[in-house]
Amino acid sequence: MRLFITLEAPEEWRVAEAAQQIALLDSVGEDAQDALRIVSAELMHITLRFLGEVDEGAVDPLQAALDAVAVPEVALTLARAGTFGAPSPTWAIYQGIAGDLEVLAGLVTRVEDAVQLAGLPPLSRAEQARPFTPHLTIARVQRSAPNALRREIDDAVAHLDAPPPTPHLAREIALVRSYLDGPKPRYEVLSRHG
Repeated sequence: MRLFITLEAPEEWRVAEAAQQIALLDSVGEDAQDALRIVSAELMHITLRFLGEVDEGAVDPLQAALDAVAVPEVALTLARAGTFGAPSPTWAIYQGIAGDLEVLAGLVTRVEDAVQLAGLPPLSRAEQARPFTPHLTIARVQRSAPNALRREIDDAVAHLDAPPPTPHLAREIALVRSYLDGPKPRYEVLSRHG
């Protein structure tokens, strides 16, 4: 089972992100549009911990460990868009998240503790060294896209207006299963904890 732990995006964020995606597509040429894979609004979320392939027998212990996580109310808002990978090469466009990021970072630590308590492996050293950047992925850049198109996309993202802040009070986390076997990914919420 391919699993991750997340904060689900509220409907208001999904609507705001759909507008951001349109603005992004409108600000780049046709070739750059073709190089972008837009993420469906219903799939947008803030990943707290990607687990990857997990044995089905680990789900019950993981859910029990997540039940014990103290999930605080976390006040969050949408922030400016950015890119992952720039300047060489950009591979994803994201909507930034602002708000009580210190509380959110503490929640990420508790989620990681729960993952390890359930007997799953810890983050790799490379993952531990990377700072946690809460975000919603709004588009991915195709691997075959040439650098000139990637630079055009970077420039367009840098000039996107910030969305309305759209405050949200997150109160629960979700354990989600992803399916990549069809033409588009799909997600199934296995449990919510909070």
